[in-house]
Amino acid sequence: MTTQIIKAISLHQPWASLIPMGLKKHETRSWSTSYRGSLLICAAKKTSIHQKLTHSYFLSKYQQILAHTDNYIKWDDLPFGYAVALVDLTACISMTQAFIDQQPQTELETGDWRVGRFAWKLDNIKRIIQPIPITGKQGLFNAQIDLHSQHLEAVA
Repeated sequence: MTTQIIKAISLHQPWASLIPMGLKKHETRSWSTSYRGSLLICAAKKTSIHQKLTHSYFLSKYQQILAHTDNYIKWDDLPFGYAVALVDLTACISMTQAFIDQQPQTELETGDWRVGRFAWKLDNIKRIIQPIPITGKQGLFNAQIDLHSQHLEAVA
């Protein structure tokens, strides 16, 4: 087993899984980062009724998009406390109204798009087929994992 240290971030569900589902290509934050490179997307353990209702809304609204992928995941099947995707963080964009107006509806609905916030651009999104148990933290953190033994699947 070869472990490596990689930057990671925790998101609540369903937002964490929306990334490997192909619906979310930006992570919106109130803070900027100068970090660029590989980023592990982790699903926090926390659950709430709001999260479950949001997930149900997304599945209902984007059912046609999700039905054509292997990433159609029911609430009870979502991983909590696991790394779910590996992405490349390629930009951190300060949100202006002009930038927000350029975003597709899926992005606007899957993030907090307000002027003055930041959109972290996620490229080369790969779903981790067997999510990896991980203890998340707030902010960017270092995670030590064995990615070489994982099966990753590119997300369109």
